[in-house]
Amino acid sequence: MICRTDVPPLGTLRIASPEDASRISVVATAAFRYSPLFAWERPNHEQYPEDTIASYHTQFLHQIQSDDHVVLVQEDAYMQDENREIASIVPDNTGWTAPKAGDQVIVAVISIKLEPGSTCKGVLKSKNGKEVAFKRISSITFWATLRPQQLHILSHFLTIMRFPGSYLTAPQSLGRDLNRRHYDDWGTISAAARKKNKVHNDSIISMIVVHPAYWRRGHGTRLATWARDLSIKTKAPQCVSAAPMSQRLLMSLGYKRIDVIVAEGDEDDPRGVQTLLLRFGRENRGGLDGRQLLRWILMFARATFSKVVELTKRTLGRMRTQGNDKGAW
Repeated sequence: MICRTDVPPLGTLRIASPEDASRISVVATAAFRYSPLFAWERPNHEQYPEDTIASYHTQFLHQIQSDDHVVLVQEDAYMQDENREIASIVPDNTGWTAPKAGDQVIVAVISIKLEPGSTCKGVLKSKNGKEVAFKRISSITFWATLRPQQLHILSHFLTIMRFPGSYLTAPQSLGRDLNRRHYDDWGTISAAARKKNKVHNDSIISMIVVHPAYWRRGHGTRLATWARDLSIKTKAPQCVSAAPMSQRLLMSLGYKRIDVIVAEGDEDDPRGVQTLLLRFGRENRGGLDGRQLLRWILMFARATFSKVVELTKRTLGRMRTQGNDKGAW
């Protein structure tokens, strides 16, 4: 489907390509280690760091290739000692070759799962990190005049032109770093929380991470701001399960707390884990959701009714006074 909505300008961000997945897996491993959810889901990371790397590689490669996701990255000058003081373990056999010091490398990434029916599905995709923007080569009027069969053929042709050849395949993760029960249960608990709060049809910030060596440079703010601006541009509410390290940033950008997602502690980890379910919705953009609209209607009706009653009383009072003066009452 062709995007009929202007997306926010990328600025220094760029669209992730499949070749970026190996570097992104390093960034994710380095950054996620500081989230309580990492310890909950991957308690055996130190014994099997290569499985963590492979798992993130698979996850991000799928999202980069999926039309349902938008994956953007931020680059910065490479620091050769970037992994020296981080809490996670990044093995040497990551599949990524480090460049020279000072060369531009990916240091931050965001992945957004688009809402069902989004007109931007499959648009922000790239084979080489450069935007493929169909809206620049056509007008809405042109696409609207195409018949369904013509649109299908043309979309298939553009897909071939856009991504010649086959996609990359990901290395297999054996999952030895995982607590499989915790990993699966968290997915179920998170999905249930979104459905309970009626945000399961929102777009979702699946991941937003910055390599610790490049913190406090504004990279996370740039990525989160772009995600928020996408919600504004597309008029699609957006939710996120925010770990403590990202909560303050997201809430400063207008995301509102709507629930707490909790996994209770157990014999494997008595601490449990929790995140905040945040949402950037219609109320943040100055629009009206159904409940807010109903409240406004009721307030207007109540105020109007009060004025009508008051006016009626005054009118009847004048009629009585005038009638009595003329002897008609």
